[in-house]
Amino acid sequence: ILARYLLMLSFNNCLDVAHHLPYLVHVVCFLVCTGSVSMRASTHGLVINIIHSLCTCTQPQFSEETHRVLRLSLDEFSLPKFYLLFGISKVKSAAVTAFRSSYRHAGDRWLGHYSPMDRERLALTSLEVITDALL
Repeated sequence: ILARYLLMLSFNNCLDVAHHLPYLVHVVCFLVCTGSVSMRASTHGLVINIIHSLCTCTQPQFSEETHRVLRLSLDEFSLPKFYLLFGISKVKSAAVTAFRSSYRHAGDRWLGHYSPMDRERLALTSLEVITDALL
C-alpha cells in the first residue's frame, strides 16, 4: 500500500522528486525484485514517474544535456528489457497491473492470492542492472 502511495504521489511531481531523489532511489532499490507482480509493476511505475517528474520539473533547472539524458532514460526504462528486469514482462499494462490487488477477501479475513507470475523468480543481477541505470 505504501509503495502505491509513493507511486501516486510521484505522479505530477507531488513528492518534490528532485529534493527527495536519493531517498526514492533507495526505496526503489529495496523494492526491485520483491513482492507480487502488482508490487513489481508499482516499483517500475515509480521509476517512470520519478524520471518523468525530473524531465518536467522547473526547479532545479537542468541543462539541455541533462534533459536529453533524462528523456533517454525514460525511453530506456519503457523498453521490454526493463519490463523483464522488473519481473513484469508478461503483463499487458504495467500501469493497470500496479493497482490490481493481489489479495482477495474471504469472509472476515484476507487470503493471499498469487498468480503464477507472482511466483516468478528474478535474478539478483536484475537489481544490479537497474541500480546502474538509475545511477
